Amino acid sequence: MKKIIVIAMLLVSMMSFAQITTTKNELMAGADFTWGSYNPLGGEWSYVAEDNYMSFTIPGVEYQFEAKPNDMFKLFLHADAGYLMSKYTDDGDAPANGDCFASAMYFALEPMVKAYLPNNLFVKIGLPFGFMNLTKQDEDADAESGQKLDMWANFGFDNREIEMHGLTPWDKFEKGMAFYGKFEMGILETWEDEDTEEFQMYLGVEGCYAYYMENMMVKPYLKYKMQLNEGSDTEPLQKDSSIDIGAVFAKDFSEQFNLEAGLDFGIKMLEEENTAGDDMLNSLNIGAAANYYVMPELDVFGGFELSMDLTSEDVDPGYAIKLGAEYTLNLLK
Repeated sequence: MKKIIVIAMLLVSMMSFAQITTTKNELMAGADFTWGSYNPLGGEWSYVAEDNYMSFTIPGVEYQFEAKPNDMFKLFLHADAGYLMSKYTDDGDAPANGDCFASAMYFALEPMVKAYLPNNLFVKIGLPFGFMNLTKQDEDADAESGQKLDMWANFGFDNREIEMHGLTPWDKFEKGMAFYGKFEMGILETWEDEDTEEFQMYLGVEGCYAYYMENMMVKPYLKYKMQLNEGSDTEPLQKDSSIDIGAVFAKDFSEQFNLEAGLDFGIKMLEEENTAGDDMLNSLNIGAAANYYVMPELDVFGGFELSMDLTSEDVDPGYAIKLGAEYTLNLLK
């Protein structure tokens, strides 16, 4: 019954989008390769030098649809899908019975609506839905599947100009500031026909200021989030909170070359000490990526990211190198 409700909600959202004037309609398709300490299937870093993950996404597809029926509302439909392969090795050796790639087919859909209020105030609501079919790195493993539906709502102030054009087709420059409160909660989660009965809820605030000048942007930001409940039946979690302080830099050097970089310092405050006796976990992530536009629609990119665990002693930094290409088709033209 829950699955039927989810599908119905998504179909209603898509039908409502189809009845209004479109302001953005883009399809992006590409492929990428990642090598290093980051596990894309688990969404986590390893801080052991011998651990390595080699991953491919072929293909990866993203779709963005946006429309503004009047000056008060804007509707969004963002989606992405792909096929991901990843192989873990320890000092060059695969685990026992694991000399193969783990693989996952994934699909995500996020309908959103934004209401523009007087004095640059706004309310924005989203319903992100995700589905994954996963085969683990085991030669005898069978495929497993799961789905998840969440809800988030933002309310606050935002006077930014976004998706500004510089020299390149990168077009993600911003100018202005935003400050808003955020609420997040789970609605539905199923893995191999086992349903999660109780979901985490979060309340937080986020703020940023984007300074733009001569095809260059610097955007510092601050995020704070605290958990409101004790977690779920399947994975008991405590009421932790987190702070992220960072900045984003981007610059167009020519009509073909763009550089973007970011720095993020994270603090996670635990309700109770972990097994190592820590009640606070600190981390630092630094990354940079270069985009080269062979043609306005085709972006060839490469990047590097470094992640450091600042709490634990005698751990290695994690790193990841990424290469790929993406073709953008503007369906409005």
